[in-house]
Amino acid sequence: LGESRLIAAIDADLSGAQSHARALDADTKGALRNIHRRVGTTILFESSGGQIDKVAHLPELRFALGEPEIDTTSVDNAAFALEDKSYFIRRAGTDGFRISHQPTLKKVVNDRRASLDEESEIIPAMKSFVQKEFSLNAALPLVFFPEDDAAVQDTPKLMLVVLDPESEWRTGDSIHLRIAEWTRRRGSSPRLYPGSLVWCIKKPGRDLRDNVEMWLAWKRVSKEVAEGALGVDFDRNERTEIHTKAKDSEEAVYDEIWGCYRYTVIADNQSGDGLKIIDLGAGHSSGNESLCSRIISTLKSQALLNES
Repeated sequence: LGESRLIAAIDADLSGAQSHARALDADTKGALRNIHRRVGTTILFESSGGQIDKVAHLPELRFALGEPEIDTTSVDNAAFALEDKSYFIRRAGTDGFRISHQPTLKKVVNDRRASLDEESEIIPAMKSFVQKEFSLNAALPLVFFPEDDAAVQDTPKLMLVVLDPESEWRTGDSIHLRIAEWTRRRGSSPRLYPGSLVWCIKKPGRDLRDNVEMWLAWKRVSKEVAEGALGVDFDRNERTEIHTKAKDSEEAVYDEIWGCYRYTVIADNQSGDGLKIIDLGAGHSSGNESLCSRIISTLKSQALLNES
């Protein structure tokens, strides 16, 4: 094709050992074996070289790849899935695809995400999101991310203690033992009011971290585009999507906080470790209630709490 700069695009999206097409084709077999690589290869030749219209439209992809055992829906789905993951394939119109040496914003965002610093950017952002969402319309006093048992007061007033996003609930691990100890004692003294503590802990998983990283990356790209630091390599449609993507990634963080902070732990003298674990289930931030009221409602529904 006479364009050596396409080597990076071919390697990253189509045929490299770690290419997106190869990753998507990992589970394909039979007639659909390597369907994403075949779709990507067709996009490459249809949108390059001596074509009059340098766009690979869906009818052209169907005509090139259609076989007795491959329906058109499989070709369409493979094209959309590959474009969604790729760094150099972009949409063109309603049914077209184009590959070029110019990276898409997705690649820039992933590059910015890879350069984020955990201690100074990711963890502080995670804590800020969690603190903001739990504080919204809170009906109880809140204690955020206590570093020791002294940080949690011993009072007869009910309080919600939110552990940091790095702490995850696993039965029998160090976090479990720490909460059991902090519920029983404060410093060297036994707690007088262990029943006043309602612990809220995150489930295991990286989903919250991943969403925060994406938000930070889109935020940085948005700033660089506004300042002109990224040049003019991106088409108008991509540039107009930046604000929407940044907003969507922020909403995804709040949704994930509702989904991952699902374990509530309270004191229970009847259990062996002195704790009762309540799984709140997956929640959604679009509901009318707050995180705090959701926990209170669950405790009331299980006859563990009443107004008096």
